[in-house]
Amino acid sequence: MRSIILVIEICSSSVQCTACEYHGSEHGHGHRDGRSDNCFQREAMGYHSQPRLAAAPPSTFVIKHEDICHTISLVSVDCNTGHIKIFEVLSTIDGCIDEVLRLLRERKEKEEEEKQTGKESEYQIVGIGFSSFGNFVGVDPYGEPVGETATVSHACTREDVVRECQRLRDTLGPEKLDDLHQRTGTPVHPSYALPQLLAFYGNVENQSLARKITQWQTISSVCIYRWRGRPETQMPISHSEASLTGMYDFRDCFWDEEAAKLFETCNGITQYAYGMAD
Repeated sequence: MRSIILVIEICSSSVQCTACEYHGSEHGHGHRDGRSDNCFQREAMGYHSQPRLAAAPPSTFVIKHEDICHTISLVSVDCNTGHIKIFEVLSTIDGCIDEVLRLLRERKEKEEEEKQTGKESEYQIVGIGFSSFGNFVGVDPYGEPVGETATVSHACTREDVVRECQRLRDTLGPEKLDDLHQRTGTPVHPSYALPQLLAFYGNVENQSLARKITQWQTISSVCIYRWRGRPETQMPISHSEASLTGMYDFRDCFWDEEAAKLFETCNGITQYAYGMAD
């Protein structure tokens, strides 16, 4: 049976899903540190001895099927506010995946009709990979986005966020600002989640919406949460996604404590990803 990984690319102007055939790691199904593929799969789903973010497996051998691919054009982000059209994006992702699964079934039927010798026509989906712009999505206790206003992305140019960046610079001062930059690898800038979230919670018009938020997730973690049947725990987010927030200590591979302290009175922020508790 052939193993298929669905690769989902979420851009500001389109969503694409591509089927890639998975052939295991370069050294078989094990890894240089002795762990099996199943170990990495368990870690990716959040099963850790310590509450950490998802671990990534080493290089693997895959074949990209250019003909088993579907793209849907979509303006997913407001270029001024940076808010994500989250419900349209989620629906479009589902539509892309449905079409790719249809193409896979069509390929299977064609191969069976032609009775191609030595070629396995059966397949199974063994994994899903995401590539997306920097984003954060406020969700309710059921893992559902609470609204477009409670989303942030790299495309933000709002004046209130620009003012928040300046307030942070003035409040923290050069030394603490530089320390934060060194720990997170990102400057205080409107493109990152740190000032956007502070501006969101600082706006009195957002108070009723903010009370609905129990956690901040990403588009990919919201999708995986839905597809896994809404388990009791929220999904972890990847290291790369976390590093785009401006709140992630990339050396310790954990959320930055000093950044978290800036949100002490904000719903959901001290648990914005797997491993952060109230």
